[in-house]
Amino acid sequence: MEFKELVNSAINTLKSNILRTSLTMLGIIIGITSVILIVSIGQGAVAFVTNELSSFGTNLFRVLPGNNPISSLTGVDTLTFEDADAIKNDTSLTNIENVAPFSVSTVTVSANGEQEILTIYGVKPEILNIFKPDVIDGEFISEDNEINADRVVVVGTDAKETFFGENADIVGETVNIDNKNFRVIGEIQSDNEIAGGFLNNTFYIPLSVARIQLPGGDRIIQISFSVYDAQQLNQTMEDVELFLRDRHNLDEDEESDFQVHSFQDVLATVQTITNLLTLMVAAISAISLVVGGVGVMNIMLVSVTERTKEIGLLKAIGAREKDILAQFLIEAVTMTLIGGIIGVIIGIGGAFLISTVVGIPFVISIPAVLAAVGVSTLVGIVFGMYPARRAAKLNPIDALRYE
Repeated sequence: MEFKELVNSAINTLKSNILRTSLTMLGIIIGITSVILIVSIGQGAVAFVTNELSSFGTNLFRVLPGNNPISSLTGVDTLTFEDADAIKNDTSLTNIENVAPFSVSTVTVSANGEQEILTIYGVKPEILNIFKPDVIDGEFISEDNEINADRVVVVGTDAKETFFGENADIVGETVNIDNKNFRVIGEIQSDNEIAGGFLNNTFYIPLSVARIQLPGGDRIIQISFSVYDAQQLNQTMEDVELFLRDRHNLDEDEESDFQVHSFQDVLATVQTITNLLTLMVAAISAISLVVGGVGVMNIMLVSVTERTKEIGLLKAIGAREKDILAQFLIEAVTMTLIGGIIGVIIGIGGAFLISTVVGIPFVISIPAVLAAVGVSTLVGIVFGMYPARRAAKLNPIDALRYE
């Protein structure tokens, strides 16, 4: 039998039992769809974070207190404002452009008849040069405000809407923060999805005021830096680490009591998490493919039984074992290949829909698509081989007598 005839015979057989064929392919479709979806969404998330961090600039890094991410959130005091000043004033750290320590206080805020528990940031003017929000009204905190410890506040655009409404002119208004009155001098907004999460939703006051007048304001939660030459970022981070270790009198074998991170480290963390999730879903999808493969084997065995007389007749008129083997194997591979293609189409469509709704780039991995089609074909070969061999080995006389 020619290959074309075998393929046509396989397709016609599958079409004659369309419902059974569709149900058999379901496991393959689910497995392949899952792989395409998770890979696409994962790569889209990485592309989204990469774009947002790039809009920040590749010349930023930060120093956090404590020696691990959890300790930095538990109130440790291993960084001081004097550390930040020492780094800023050290003449050997020539690549550092801006140094911006800041504190965080969670207090009651009242304004325009509204009252909320809000996170307040104590900042220096340099924070504007590092995170680059837009000053859409008024002005940002100045060096004079910091030196004079003025009770002034800059409001994020989302926080403004909470207290004053969307179209309000708030410059000159009074805000009560922890039972102390502050004068609003400006409004800021960041279009960056990552930075906007904290820049737009809070209030900013001079660091000198926060240190003295707000609970928790005397503790550094982070020192942010920008550098002149982004190509020398890693070297500058190492220099700052050595500088702080020397200030903290740490021996060579002692662990640093602070952490130095760049935004590229954040990207690497996102990529690591994405890769782990991809592996997990791939493992779950593999189970679906195995289940689908068992279903293919089961249906093919049923098909061999149902077509025993047909097999006997084919052998009686001269069909060879390899022809029978090829016919049933092509049926299994065709079934899984069609299921794989349908899974790819659904996966791509689902990924496009999710990326559109969530607002992340739509990314399709060609290697993932090719791998999905290849795996579905391999499942057909592996799980179709046994029924095909069983059909090929049937004795033609016994097959013709089969009832």
